[in-house]
Amino acid sequence: MMSDFKVIYNEVDFLLPAQRFNIQFSFISQKGLPFIREFLLRLIHLAPMNKNQISTYFGLSRLETEEAVSDLVQRGELTLSADGRLTLTDKSNGYFTDIGEIPQLSTVQDSGASLSFDLATFSCFSNDNVKDTWKAGLALKIDDNNASRSERLVEKHFQWQFNKILDKGFLPNLVSQDGKDLPSVYTVNSVNKLRQLPLRLKTAFQMDIDGKAVERKDYEELNNSEYVHELIAMQLSRLSGQNNTMSIFKSMLMIGDEETLKIFDSKTNLINPSYIGDMQALEEHSASGRSTFLGPIYASDNWDRFQKVLAPILTTRIKQKADSGGSSFTWIAPSDSFWSKSDRVISSLSDFLSKASTKEKKLYNPVVYVPLSDGSDFRSAKQWMNDFDQYHKYIRGVVEGFLDGNVEILHLEDELVVVIYHFVQPETLPVSMPIGFISTDKETVAKVGSLITDYLEGSSAFDKPNDCGAIASIARGR
Repeated sequence: MMSDFKVIYNEVDFLLPAQRFNIQFSFISQKGLPFIREFLLRLIHLAPMNKNQISTYFGLSRLETEEAVSDLVQRGELTLSADGRLTLTDKSNGYFTDIGEIPQLSTVQDSGASLSFDLATFSCFSNDNVKDTWKAGLALKIDDNNASRSERLVEKHFQWQFNKILDKGFLPNLVSQDGKDLPSVYTVNSVNKLRQLPLRLKTAFQMDIDGKAVERKDYEELNNSEYVHELIAMQLSRLSGQNNTMSIFKSMLMIGDEETLKIFDSKTNLINPSYIGDMQALEEHSASGRSTFLGPIYASDNWDRFQKVLAPILTTRIKQKADSGGSSFTWIAPSDSFWSKSDRVISSLSDFLSKASTKEKKLYNPVVYVPLSDGSDFRSAKQWMNDFDQYHKYIRGVVEGFLDGNVEILHLEDELVVVIYHFVQPETLPVSMPIGFISTDKETVAKVGSLITDYLEGSSAFDKPNDCGAIASIARGR
């Protein structure tokens, strides 16, 4: 049904502050009894008996019966009634929940665990695959009191959520009795904070057939997503920009791109997602050398699409005798608050840089340009250094304004270009909407290359070139 149509137009990781704790606690568990002890109690639970009846029922000798009964009397589990028959005590009666049930003995045991809780909803989440990094994502602001009182709050939430934490397998040392009688917390002995870390909430932003936003899904990691959705809404409101549709349409004219305009409704200026599918189907069977896509270039499907176009170009270069190392492969980032706010950008950047050469030869010269207000914008440079520290020697700063800062470009000289328009339409979509195309058309590649060269070789003012130089030098204030 068309009413159920949904398509992802952007992907953003939100970083929810969290902490890991060492929790020491005592718990009550139910244990079964040894064979003879269990069945003696079960028999007498049905009806009081004398020693001879017990001996006959179990086939025990008089001495064996005496030893078994004496042991249970000493444990306070059997007593002799006035009529000479053995009966259960109040203590052993407590082992049974019903006639014929297996008796269970409650025991208090000590245990401990290293557990992680977010500081907004205090949901316990898995320690697996948690990276202690605040890069490639948007950090959410939480109540300062939650962080300052986290140990006390986690103590309460650990007790409240104990069964849920147990069900999730986060307490593997606690063995339950076939799922029927679960352990329960007796007391929390201590809670000690170990370290800060982010809970990375991967979020897919979707639109419907009319190009309007669809309600975001809840997060499996959280017990209640409602409060976190409110935090996200506040962050999105803070980062929301002005509608840039007309500016991007002008950039399309500069690039000579008439095709992307076809996926917009001429009356509303909103994207029609079904048009994208139609265009992709046409492109697949044409010789245009063009491939249209929706979403960030570093999204998994889009990056795979890009690699399929790039692969034969690199294969040809590998086979050639000549070295192609002097050929520039330029990646220009947009001035978009949501660009690179996903850990997918790190893996894609790594891929982009690692494929620049083989053991035998260099295939291209990679360089990534990130936006700065000017060449002295060391604060932004430091942030980019933090985000891409391991790749900093390939990162350069560029003065904001290339195609109004709304267009992202990947350009391999004479071979290939990727153009991504970052639409901001706050009236209908809470985050930017990247729409782009990959092209191997020589004329398109040359035209975009000329725009890049003109901008990078230009200046924003006297003695202020648009190419600001190495990001590491700018971050150091040089």
